[in-house]
Amino acid sequence: MSPRDAEATKARILAAAMADFAEHGYAGARIDRIALNAKANKSLIYTYFDCKDTLFDAVIDAAIGDLHESVPFTPNDLPGYGARLFDFLVEHPCEIRIDAWRRLERPSNTTLEREIFAQKVEALDGARKGTPSPISSADLLVQVLALAWSWLTVPEALGALATADVATRRRQVIRSIEVLAAAVDTDIDRLSSSSGRQDDSPASLSPREAG
Repeated sequence: MSPRDAEATKARILAAAMADFAEHGYAGARIDRIALNAKANKSLIYTYFDCKDTLFDAVIDAAIGDLHESVPFTPNDLPGYGARLFDFLVEHPCEIRIDAWRRLERPSNTTLEREIFAQKVEALDGARKGTPSPISSADLLVQVLALAWSWLTVPEALGALATADVATRRRQVIRSIEVLAAAVDTDIDRLSSSSGRQDDSPASLSPREAG
């Protein structure tokens, strides 16, 4: 088999594996079915990926890499980044299912995943340099991602009560991240005192509230 044919076969296996893991999860995925859908010999899966664990990790890396390349991180425009991430997830529900199965069955992370998030946090640190804030860049990124993913992972019963219009959901993601980004890089203590809101620490609460 030529190098070009080998790469094409490997790509077909990876695509078939992603579809199978997304549909059936790690435990439910079957190597025989993946080989059949990839139109590849089953033995080639073990040649290229060694075992099911390695194949699943390769699928995770492929999904993460695709998202990373398709949705460039813009630390100076978090609302825009959130909107593009929302668009990508709407168009690629397979990514959401893969992530859900991974969290349920293999709650670990890959080297590529750690590297990508480290790069994003570093870029966000650079964009926020000189801006005093009680919220770290990593914590801010967590919240931005949560808002971008929110409509795609909301409990179905709650989603049925909320707006079903995708454009409206997208606008709300943008607005929510705008508010978040403005709030975390403002003097939170000054905002709290100017609004007359008390500190929510246990020491400032009445016994009933603290209990």
